Amino acid sequence: MNKVILVAFDSEQKAFEGDRALHETHRDGGITLYDDAVVVKDANGKVVGREEPETSPVATLGGMVMGGLIGLLGGPVGAALGMSTGTLVGAAFDLTRDGVAKDFVEDAGSRLEPGKVAVIADIDKDWQVPLDTRMEALGGKLLPHTKRQIDDLYMERDIEITQRELATLEAGKLATVRASQTEKARTEVDRLQAKIDTTKGKLQEKENALTSKIQSVKEEGQDRGAALEAQKTAATAESQAGLTRREADIRAGDDTRIKRLQDALNRRMAARA
Repeated sequence: MNKVILVAFDSEQKAFEGDRALHETHRDGGITLYDDAVVVKDANGKVVGREEPETSPVATLGGMVMGGLIGLLGGPVGAALGMSTGTLVGAAFDLTRDGVAKDFVEDAGSRLEPGKVAVIADIDKDWQVPLDTRMEALGGKLLPHTKRQIDDLYMERDIEITQRELATLEAGKLATVRASQTEKARTEVDRLQAKIDTTKGKLQEKENALTSKIQSVKEEGQDRGAALEAQKTAATAESQAGLTRREADIRAGDDTRIKRLQDALNRRMAARA
């Protein structure tokens, strides 16, 4: 199951030990680590990245999530403008639409107090307890959050609401035309037509966004599959079996998600026809 985690530590040394533990667990096949960073919050509330030369990122699939989360942990200025964190660059976007809930961000921010250090990571894992235990042994407290794909629901609902708005506007225009041919009525028709044109433009933009989302889900699934395949090359036979199951679960989840998004796109295209 895909999760974003934050593990708070009292020192950079412990945080780097925690980060190395994530990399070791990745190599052992207990988790799949897509992206990770060690960050510290200074006395002014600014969040900056810390790098350890011998620890290189496993992958960069979670760059947008990680960068955006780092920005939000740094407060509204960091969230709005984005912030450089060494090799990571913060991105200004709505994390909620990427599946990271507001309560997670608030809880993470409260744990990362000035002077505190944390490891944040984007992972897939089969079982929570071993990771919890390992982090606690290093003095870290793990805060997980399941990345629900609520952005899909937002997109579907947004299109449906806009579609209903368009239907209401078109019905209003028709009623106005039928009611009268006065100058006032013609002015109202022109006003409604302008709104209809604007709404149709919005719907086209949303349809394009939905099409792009379907493609991005497919590409992200391919990237995650490639990361798992690469991980399996160095794993034991037992770990390979677990990684194969994880890969199948990810593929099944992606297939379900793509079908739901495609159904929403098909409904939109049918309504347009």
